[in-house]
Amino acid sequence: MDNKIFQELVHAYHEKKLAHAFLIETNDKEKCYQTILHFLKVLNCPNDYQENCKNCNLCHLIETHSLPSLLTIYPDGQNIKKEQIVELKRAFQTKPVFSKYNMYILMDAEYLNSASANTMLKFLEEPEEYIIGFFITNNKENVLDTIKSRCQILLDYYDYDATTDIPLEYFQMAISYALEIETVHNEALLYNRETLLPLLKDKKDAFWLFNSLLRIYENLYQVSLNIEELDTEFERFKFLLKKDSSYFFQKIQLILDILDKLNYNLNISLVLDRFVLEVGE
Repeated sequence: MDNKIFQELVHAYHEKKLAHAFLIETNDKEKCYQTILHFLKVLNCPNDYQENCKNCNLCHLIETHSLPSLLTIYPDGQNIKKEQIVELKRAFQTKPVFSKYNMYILMDAEYLNSASANTMLKFLEEPEEYIIGFFITNNKENVLDTIKSRCQILLDYYDYDATTDIPLEYFQMAISYALEIETVHNEALLYNRETLLPLLKDKKDAFWLFNSLLRIYENLYQVSLNIEELDTEFERFKFLLKKDSSYFFQKIQLILDILDKLNYNLNISLVLDRFVLEVGE
């Protein structure tokens, strides 16, 4: 696998320098999750790991989430609850039977509250040799310091191809958002908090949203220069075409800057508010 985090973990494993817990910040939690699963195949292989070797069924058990010694924890509602961590500790009281390690992957680590984090601390402060854990988040700054300080922190970012077809729901979201900004700009900050932010779960969602906005303003810019016709799906923005082309060019530059900075550690709420404020200037 050609992935920096995967290679780092494999190298640490072979050098016998593997930490007992990792906090991984990523812009694509699902891809990161799959990378970790791939590493766990290498980590637990009873032989020299080769893909699709068929010598045992360990890889199949990992892929199908059927390995008793591998547990994935997701938020239950608004938080990762203390009871979920208690159950994890109960499951890992004994050494693994079918693998070298007991392994846990905790998705959306920022949803740990103080109670569940305190329950988790025994794993982190008194680590067993046969237990390894991974905390995945889209922003490590939102993770409690008690967890963050006891993990090795890794960054796992993926490049996205802006030419890839954008899922329809993001186009619809972007159209509604742009109309909100262009028509009732004084209420756009409230729209960010109450309507848009709950829909953006991670940086990947923000990436698609701003690429959709980029498509909208690029088309309007091209129309203002008499290079293209207005796309049918953007007919609702015809009222903006009385504006000078520089108006759309400014929006395009702002969106490109935001897309570039989304590769770094940014608070999505602040990104949205910046967009609203600078669009209105």
